Amino acid sequence: MPKDPDIKSSSVKSTAKKGSKFKISSKPKSDTKKTSVKQLSFKDKISKIGVKTKPKKKTIVLVASGALVALVVTIAVFGVFVYKYKSSDRAVKIASKIVPYPVASINGNVLWNTVTYNQYLFELASIQKFYQSQGQDLTTQEGKEKLNQLKNDIITQLEDNEIIRQQAQKYGIKVSAKEISDQYDELVKNAGGVEKVKTTLDKLYGWTVADFKEKIQQSIVQKKLAEKILADDALNQPAKKQIEDIKNQITAGADFADLAKKFSADGSASSGGDLGLVSKGQTVPEFEAVAFSLAEGQVSGVVKTQYGYHIIKVTGKEGEQVRVSHILIKGADLESWLKDQRAKARIVQYFKP
Repeated sequence: MPKDPDIKSSSVKSTAKKGSKFKISSKPKSDTKKTSVKQLSFKDKISKIGVKTKPKKKTIVLVASGALVALVVTIAVFGVFVYKYKSSDRAVKIASKIVPYPVASINGNVLWNTVTYNQYLFELASIQKFYQSQGQDLTTQEGKEKLNQLKNDIITQLEDNEIIRQQAQKYGIKVSAKEISDQYDELVKNAGGVEKVKTTLDKLYGWTVADFKEKIQQSIVQKKLAEKILADDALNQPAKKQIEDIKNQITAGADFADLAKKFSADGSASSGGDLGLVSKGQTVPEFEAVAFSLAEGQVSGVVKTQYGYHIIKVTGKEGEQVRVSHILIKGADLESWLKDQRAKARIVQYFKP
């Protein structure tokens, strides 16, 4: 007799109810197989039809090499325009902002401590604009000769600026944004307003306000450096020794006017150091404090100011004024110091205008 399907079903259910260890799945075997197959990712699918998903290392190297070669060629091409043709067209100006083509290196190598072609072009455009604003023609034969001299002067000035920057860094000189802003605001006030300043800058030099503030920053650095140089005893020892020797001669009875004519580094030397009548506020504070404290005919000790070392003599008084003579021996000022630093510096020029 055939087996009764109902009896079998009933038997299975009964076994399950009695807590059998066997677990019976209600799903057919074919469904179980399907769930065990993992879903193929898109990457796997396209790989199966022959599409490569990973670039070959050789291809990457070739692309990178090609890009590098193109970059080198571009730099070289613009380098020809810079060093051979001295070009200043728009494309070269843009390239020089990206690539620091060196004009000169100072106390370093071509990779740092350099004057760049972009800096040179900026200063050249500024000076050309200025001469144009003054109605001077730089295209004539005389004008071209003048321009050639100006180009050389620009490079010298940029080299000096780099020397100053390096030395200012050694002295720890810093300029705050507030210092720049305060000086700019004062200049704007004296000039008659922001718009007038902008117009004047553009007309005379082609500068923006940002360009002008950079010039202000350089000016403040130079002023601070000059103060540091004057305060450096080692740099000022020769001047100090000379003024002390002159003071000893005066004390010993030498004529003040004669010594002033012989040694004073001042326009008043020819008149024996005579500065005429001086009112308060006309001289620097250090000089004024001593001059107005002396009795008529009295000679001071050594007085140090931003100009150097002085010996002061009061030769008369009229009301609130005093008649003053002095002998000046200049200390290490920025100009003489820079000349000395330039002589010591390792300067290599890569560009001739």
